[in-house]
Amino acid sequence: MPVITYLETSVGPGTGQPHDIALVQALLAHIKDLFGQPYWPGGIDGFASDALLDAINRFQEEFGLLDDAGDDIRAVISPASVTFQCLRETTAPVLAGLHAVTGTPTLYVPPRCSEQVLGVMTTKLRSLGYQGNAVLGRRLAALAERVFDRHRFLIRFPVPEDRSTGTQRVRVHFHGLKWLTEQGRLTSSEQPHSPVPDAIWSLVAAETRPVGGLTPEQIDYAGCRELWLRHDG
Repeated sequence: MPVITYLETSVGPGTGQPHDIALVQALLAHIKDLFGQPYWPGGIDGFASDALLDAINRFQEEFGLLDDAGDDIRAVISPASVTFQCLRETTAPVLAGLHAVTGTPTLYVPPRCSEQVLGVMTTKLRSLGYQGNAVLGRRLAALAERVFDRHRFLIRFPVPEDRSTGTQRVRVHFHGLKWLTEQGRLTSSEQPHSPVPDAIWSLVAAETRPVGGLTPEQIDYAGCRELWLRHDG
């Protein structure tokens, strides 16, 4: 389940993938028109509609993007178009670095986590061996190198090992990660009653498979759904 930060294909009449449409919807939802209203007042659902085409057309008209000298097509936003460039440059700074999970309307903004912090975390995981379990430590370090750098997810220290089975679990914490609700509002796991989108769960789960030895599990804990990685020793 790859992640994109730009349009992959065009959005327009009869065309557009869910992640591309959602990205356009989100950007239009955070830009005000001449009357101080968002160009897109609808939901971030990844569905094409006549209303979205009207919003794109209105944005192009009011920003003068359809003059004779331009190559942009009415009510169409292509990856290399002046319309998309203008859309990205005009939208709210809070959406800088917006990522789209391919095939879904899920959009998120990774936390601003420096490479130095990520390097220290990876080294710590490797050196500690995660509480004496060297195999788990190596696998978590490999996961850190693979996942943290691209998606900025953090892993918390494990719960005590089950001595009878050798099973150990570590909790994935979406520290600083924000995502857009269907209403276009940025939220995070630190906010109460803000469930993590299924696409983000799936994204982390998919990244664990090449590492091996780690099984993603969704666990209900204190009334919240959380993602844990199980290591069977």
